[in-house]
Amino acid sequence: MFEDEWDPYAVTPEDALDAARREVKRWRLEQLTHMKSSDELDPLTSFFVLAWDAFKAPVFPYDEALRLARAVGVDLDTQVVGVLMEKKASDLVMWDSSRRAAKGALGPADGSRGMIDALHHAAHYGRTRTLQAAREMLAKIGVDKEPMFFSALEAVLEVLPVGKAFSGIDLEGDLGAASGDFEALENLRKLAFSEQVDAPKQLDLWAEPDAA
Repeated sequence: MFEDEWDPYAVTPEDALDAARREVKRWRLEQLTHMKSSDELDPLTSFFVLAWDAFKAPVFPYDEALRLARAVGVDLDTQVVGVLMEKKASDLVMWDSSRRAAKGALGPADGSRGMIDALHHAAHYGRTRTLQAAREMLAKIGVDKEPMFFSALEAVLEVLPVGKAFSGIDLEGDLGAASGDFEALENLRKLAFSEQVDAPKQLDLWAEPDAA
C-alpha cells in the first residue's frame, strides 16, 4: 500500500562487494609498490599485476578473472582478452612480451594505454636485442622519467615468476616465457633504474644465506 521511500544512500550487496574488491585492490597494490594512493597504476597494468599476484600462474579461470576485472575497472572481453591474454575454453592464458609482440597486441611503448605496454616493449627488446637497446628505446620516448613507470616496474618484478638466472630453476611453457620477461626487466632495472627501483623482495627467497 505504501511505497518504500527512496534512499539515495542505499547500498546493494553487489555495491558493497564491488567497494570491498576495490579496497582490497588498492591495499594489495600498495603492498607491492611504494606508491602513494594518488599514484595508482592504470587499470590494465593493475589487472596484469593482480592476476599474477592472485593466481601465481599464467592460466586461470575466466570467472575469477572477471571478478578481478570489475575490481580494477576494465572490461575483460574488450580491454584484456586479445590484449594481455587469450581465452581457451573456460580459462584465460596470460601472454608474455614475446607472445604479445608476435600477435601484434603490444600497445604504445609510451604507456599511454597502460604502463604494462611500456614494460613489455622493454622486456621484448631486452630478450630479442640488447638491454642497452631497451634502455635507449625507453629514453627516446621519455617514459623512463615517469614515476608511474617505476611503480609499474616495481610491481611487475614482484609478481612475475623468477627466471632461472636468479632462481636456478628452469621453468617451462608459459611460465618459462613469463620468467624470461622477469630476467630481462630485472637486468634492465640493475642496468638503468637501480636508484629509482629497489631489487624485488621476492628475490630474497633465492638469496644464499650469509656464511657463518
